[in-house]
Formats: sequence, structure tokens, C-alpha cells
Amino acid sequence: MLRALNIPDIVTLSNALFGMGAMISASNGRYDFACILLLIAAVADGVDGYLARRLTSSEFGEAVDSLADVISFGVAPTFVVYFAYGTLHPYLIGLVVCLYSVCGILRLARFSSIHNTKHDFEGLPITAGSVMITSYLLINEKYITVYSVVALVIIISFLMISTFTYPKLSNIKTMAPVSLVFGLVITSFFINMEYTPLFSLVLFLAMVLYVSYPIININKMFNED
Repeated sequence: MLRALNIPDIVTLSNALFGMGAMISASNGRYDFACILLLIAAVADGVDGYLARRLTSSEFGEAVDSLADVISFGVAPTFVVYFAYGTLHPYLIGLVVCLYSVCGILRLARFSSIHNTKHDFEGLPITAGSVMITSYLLINEKYITVYSVVALVIIISFLMISTFTYPKLSNIKTMAPVSLVFGLVITSFFINMEYTPLFSLVLFLAMVLYVSYPIININKMFNED
């Protein structure tokens, strides 16, 4: 089994471990740290994808990647949301996080079952959904309510199983500024948390632009016509 692992798979397993750490942190009331761990998991997911495209990749590695994504981006965010807001509306939050997990699993199953050679994703990538939720939870508390969190999770859930197309951000010019914002959020948390909400807001707004891509793309098509 260990011989079957290569470098991208090891990075993928670290993704899963960060997801597990986020669930443990959320269950202990460390919601902010849990969100940071999920952002680090998203970085690991991007790194393993980059390495898989340039090094040896296999069906075994793809299976490991999907399973890790279920943990870190399909289940762990629901732990954070439920433990943070479940005491206020346990049934509502419980239903919403279950919806998210089911839609996330279906999104990953669709991606794994179809050997997609397209340049775009079908449906919102589950990693993007997780990043949007966690970056929102890290911004200033005055902008967060239980109902805004519920609305955000529901919207993301349905976007994941939609047929909307989203671009694969593999271009260095695109990834560089995104990586910088990720780095600022994560680094500021450990150095000076005073700036974390601001950088998280920038990351959240960047994710809003990405989620709005189908609408922006449709407008471009109409303008060209």
C-alpha cells in the first residue's frame, strides 16, 4: 500500500489530515482555527493537483483525492457551521449542513465517474464552496448572521450539483494573486489576527466573483451578440 503512494498522494493525505484537524478544532469551539485549517487544506488540494499534472498520477491517486475532498470540503465545513451555529437553530442548521454534504458528495461522485477532458468544471467545485464558507466565517462578526450563513450554504449546495460551468484556475497569472490572498489570510492568523478579517473579506469577495462566473459569462455572450 505504501509503495502505491507517490508525492501527490502524500500531499492529498495531508489535505485530509487538515480536514480532520478542522473537525476536531470545531468540536472544541476553535471555529476560527478550524477555518484556517480548511484554507490550508484547500492549498494542499491545489498543490496536489499541480503535482499530479506534472508527476506520475494514477487511478489510485484520483480515488485518494476524492476521498480526501469528502473529508476536508464535504464534511469538515459542516462541522464548523453546525458547532458554531447549531445551538441557535439545531434543526435548521442540521438540515442545511446535511444538504451541503449530500450535494458535495454527489458533486465529487459526478466528477469521479466522468473522465472529463473539458477545460471547465461542471458545477461549482467543492473546494471553492468550502473556501467561500470558511472565508465568510472569518470576516468581521457584524457581517455574519445565522440566516446569512444558512443562505450561503444552501446556495453553494445547489451550485455544486448544478450544470453551470466554472473555469479551472490552472493559469499561473490567475493563481498568483489568489495564492497571495490565501497566504495573507493564513499568515495573518498566526502573526496578527487583527488583519485576518480584512484579508478574509478580500478572499470572500474573490470567491463571489468566481461563483458569479456563469452570470458574467452569459452577459458577455449577450454583449457579443
